[in-house]
Amino acid sequence: MIDPQYFERKRQELGFDRVDQLATVQKWLDERYPGQARAKLLHQGVLRVVTISAPVASELRMRQFEIIENAGLAGVRLAITIGALR
Repeated sequence: MIDPQYFERKRQELGFDRVDQLATVQKWLDERYPGQARAKLLHQGVLRVVTISAPVASELRMRQFEIIENAGLAGVRLAITIGALR
C-alpha cells in the first residue's frame, strides 16, 4: 500500500507547488492590473514579475509585501522587470 503522503512529498520535492503559487500571484495581478503584469517565475526564493509599464512597476514595488503575503510566500523577494509579457 502506498503512503497517502507520498505524492504530496514528491510534489513538494519537485517544486510543483510553485505552479499553484504562481497561479495565485497571477490571479491577484489580473484583478488589479489586467493585461499589464505577468508572474513569470518562482525560483530560489525570488518571484519574478514582468510588466509593460513603468508606473505599474512602481506600484508593484510599493505593494510587494501585499503580493508576497497574499500568495503565502514568506521569505520570498520580488524582482520586477519592465518588458514584453509573452
